[in-house]
Amino acid sequence: HHHHHHGSQQPTKTSNPNDQWTIKWSASDEFNKNDPDWAKWIKTGNLPNTSAWKWNNQKNVKISNGIAELTMRHNANNTPDGGTYFTSGIFKSYQKFTYGYFEAKIQGADIGEGVCPSFWLYSDFDYSVANGETVYSEIDVVELQQFDWYEGHQDDIYDMDLNLHAVVKENGQGVWKRPKMYPQEQLNKWRAPWDPSKDFHIYGCEVNQNEIIWYVDGVEVARKPNKYWHRPMNVTLSLGLRKPFVKFFDNKNNAINPETDAKAREKLSDIPTSMYVDYVRVWEKS
Repeated sequence: HHHHHHGSQQPTKTSNPNDQWTIKWSASDEFNKNDPDWAKWIKTGNLPNTSAWKWNNQKNVKISNGIAELTMRHNANNTPDGGTYFTSGIFKSYQKFTYGYFEAKIQGADIGEGVCPSFWLYSDFDYSVANGETVYSEIDVVELQQFDWYEGHQDDIYDMDLNLHAVVKENGQGVWKRPKMYPQEQLNKWRAPWDPSKDFHIYGCEVNQNEIIWYVDGVEVARKPNKYWHRPMNVTLSLGLRKPFVKFFDNKNNAINPETDAKAREKLSDIPTSMYVDYVRVWEKS
């Protein structure tokens, strides 16, 4: 299973070796053509809301030699666009999955700090659900290069985040459940013995009714009970902006003008920068 392009490919590793998996080509892509398959991936329109940058797949997605490149780009002349200064690329599947096995072979961005190569699943928001039910489900298969600060510790390039997010209906309101508020249920950090921006590695996640299980290069690195993650989710690969190019407050990343912020201005010469995806594969249990 180390070859690139086997259509019947099974996941690199799953919790039960007897499970039979069927690949779902509606959200799997080997990126072997000259252009992305925009019948699978949403090119414009229904993409995640981002407050600190804009999505522009026209400019920031390309395929070369069987590898998809998602690029973060600084606006020409630092021209603001709705208060933002950068554009980036994203793959978001049209197809939705509640349970399955999700795997992508990814190399991070050479910039180090400043962007976050991400492989994640997320649902739409449904505020009509009953109290105690899930409004929104998000599973981060992996977020690289966040340089997160947590419990007095500064993460570095080797640290990766494999977290869960949810919005749950409580007393008629949607309430965010974030990993740092509920670390036992939702937060996983895994420290690689290698720099993920230097080489391709395989990031996988099995989602079933009872558990969510994370794998890196076919080795289990984390697992959590599946409490809130039962909504149909889109498969997403994207390159997000992080500090020093954003400031996080009000539950979101906020744009800052990189020309007037000293740390960001210093790092601007590292932009554009790209994350690289060799393949993404989705299976459902047969």
